Amino acid sequence: MENTNKKQRKRRFFISKKVKRNLIIGVICLIIIALIVVVGLYLGNGTVKLWMNKYVFRKDIGEENLPKIEIEESENISIYAYSNYVATVANGKLTIYNQSADVVNTIDVVINSPKFFSNGKYLLLADEGGQNLYLIYNDTIEWHKELEGDISQITVNKNGAVCVVLSGTTYKSIIILYNINGNEEFRTFLSTTIATDIAISDDNKYLSFVEIKTSGTVVESNVKTISIEKAKNEPNQSIIYTYTTNSDTLILKIKYKNNKLVTYCDNSIHIFQEGNDEEILKIKDKINFADINLNGYFCLIKESDEKNFLNTEYELNIYNIENKKINTYKLKSAIKNLYCNNDIIAVGLGNEVEFVNTSGWQIKKFTSIQNIKDIKLGDNIAAIIYKGKIEIISL
Repeated sequence: MENTNKKQRKRRFFISKKVKRNLIIGVICLIIIALIVVVGLYLGNGTVKLWMNKYVFRKDIGEENLPKIEIEESENISIYAYSNYVATVANGKLTIYNQSADVVNTIDVVINSPKFFSNGKYLLLADEGGQNLYLIYNDTIEWHKELEGDISQITVNKNGAVCVVLSGTTYKSIIILYNINGNEEFRTFLSTTIATDIAISDDNKYLSFVEIKTSGTVVESNVKTISIEKAKNEPNQSIIYTYTTNSDTLILKIKYKNNKLVTYCDNSIHIFQEGNDEEILKIKDKINFADINLNGYFCLIKESDEKNFLNTEYELNIYNIENKKINTYKLKSAIKNLYCNNDIIAVGLGNEVEFVNTSGWQIKKFTSIQNIKDIKLGDNIAAIIYKGKIEIISL
């Protein structure tokens, strides 16, 4: 009798264990199915996506409770965003704010016409057409220089190497490279051409500049790449690559991705590398905006190929420089402005702004009841600029 009871208890135990296991498997399967359904609805149903973005992911935001910086337009204030900071220049003061709109530092500067450039935590501030140049790291000043000539172009790489172009001397342009400590590394003199843009590679090996010749009947442009090591020791042999384009093509902007030089022309986008020229996009009529100021990507906004007889639809195409993969983000409204910085794209739609990452996913959507004057993007921050205030969005 006792053995029979033991067998029955053992049997009930195994049955109970089997039921539990089946129940757990069933719950896991239901969760997986529910996730698949939710993801499918999010990706495939616009109404569901809007609802989830607003109430689940909290991506849709308005002006309520955003940190604010009050400004006076009469001060002729200049505004910029970099890293996690917003910077303003007015009345001889550079004021740096954090994401909560608190002042973290104020620096005296001699600036009449502010020109900004940033890379990561470095902010380069210059007096365009003047002589003063400042390098800021986070919220503190690294060094300041008063140069002999008029500053026209500036750049800084992620390591703090700085390049500046001077005009207003006996040369058309003078290009100067400084190391992170502000010590001059070398100078390049252009007698007959003007340097209109500059870029330093992330590994501090190369400096490239856009060179424009305006003396003939046709404006000619090319890109030259300097070996920084050779420029220090053999300056006459330092230009290692020269990239030329068609006579009807004007080179506008350059940006390094590792040792690849992404080049934005008025009718195309190229990659220059080790003397080779690869055209990766022809800019056509239906392309409204294009920008290369992204980390390893470039993007454009064009009219969608999908037909909609009621409204013209648009799409944001984000191109990966390395593998040529394209990520696409759909837009329903006409585009007013496009802003890019490293991994963030902001699309201005009047009183709305959609923030998208380079994977083609929406980060946030901002709606304002006022007219947006301008937008400045940092790495993790956006400054929404109005007539009398700045609102800060953390991204």
